[in-house]
Amino acid sequence: MKKTVVRVFYIFFVSLAILSCAKKSTYYTDATNAQVQSSLQSMVDKMVADYRSEFPGFPGGLALKVSSKNGSYFVSSGFSEAITDQSHFRIASLTKVFTSTSIILLAQEGRLNLDAKLCDTIPGTSMTYVPMDANYNIPFRDQITIRLLLEHNAGVFDVSNALIPDTITVPVPYKGQWYIGYIQDQDPKHTFTFDELVGVVSTCRLYLFPPGQGHHYSNTGYSILGKIIERVSGMSYPQFIKENIFKPMGLNSSFAPYRGDDQLIPAPFVRGFRYSPAVAECTESNISANLAEGNLISNASDLSHFMRSLIRGEGVLRPVWVNDFMLVIPKTSFDNLNYALGITYAQNLGWGHTGSHEGFYTRMVTDPVNDITIVAFVNSWNEVPGAEVPLVMKIEDACYKARYIVQ
Repeated sequence: MKKTVVRVFYIFFVSLAILSCAKKSTYYTDATNAQVQSSLQSMVDKMVADYRSEFPGFPGGLALKVSSKNGSYFVSSGFSEAITDQSHFRIASLTKVFTSTSIILLAQEGRLNLDAKLCDTIPGTSMTYVPMDANYNIPFRDQITIRLLLEHNAGVFDVSNALIPDTITVPVPYKGQWYIGYIQDQDPKHTFTFDELVGVVSTCRLYLFPPGQGHHYSNTGYSILGKIIERVSGMSYPQFIKENIFKPMGLNSSFAPYRGDDQLIPAPFVRGFRYSPAVAECTESNISANLAEGNLISNASDLSHFMRSLIRGEGVLRPVWVNDFMLVIPKTSFDNLNYALGITYAQNLGWGHTGSHEGFYTRMVTDPVNDITIVAFVNSWNEVPGAEVPLVMKIEDACYKARYIVQ
């Protein structure tokens, strides 16, 4: 029996050695890497040229950062200035992956419970997850859990993406208007806060559905998560992200602006535009209303490293917290579009997120099994009626094509 066991282990380790050697032999040569780089460049050149033939004068370019076990590649086409994988841009809702990581990190440390309700007490304290005041007296507060917020299944009304219904009975001056625009029309440098944004939901008694009874993307739900991070950690959201994600993961070119007057992108940066087909630059932006759900600035290099390391369990989250918590898609009766805890799954691409903020569309995705990570972005919105969705799909197409080129 003992000899049989030894023989089995011997065969096992020999097999591993063979597989290891076989794996090493698949690494690309310099000539192959050059060919991959050229193929990627030709692909984005053609995609941009084809798109501009349909929308003449479109000011946006397309950039791709592709990292794999065989090499790392960056290509771009159509930008008015030369850019690299170090060029900064607004990553919009890719921010949600950072917020989700922060929440799960606090759970990993035993400082919060993912299934706690908003009115529950933070472990080891007498403080509730959100203040028990008028700003946070939102509908179903006693039923909404942290996990439901992460999944967008809490039914929280989305202040930053929707008009305040003109059917509400509360006498507020912004009825029937977009609250963010209403405030910025009066003060373009106004600094929005979590309390203010969630307070609109509370004041107007707005909700989308009872918690757990549907799926609807809600930026304001992530504003609540930002508040929870601050209360549990005792740090501001930007401080927490910097000290607990940026620094330990070596993301030295990532930033978390939060003030209404902090509207610039650090150099070197990519300019953002709007196309209608008139062209307007919108690089500068008051991002304070998007804190914790869309405010971060980064570059393709940092995002690629962050996403690959995070999902492989080599970042700030241990593998069990990534695989048994972050990447678990809830089993529900409604279609939640493969949304887990602040992250989505796309067939043949892997785990990641998309983002959109005026002037920028972004995509970040990683396939941990095949070790392919892709960051893609376009630096212009297309506001011609009916053109927005096709542009987003172009970015998805670019990611799929890039994956097949490098695999």
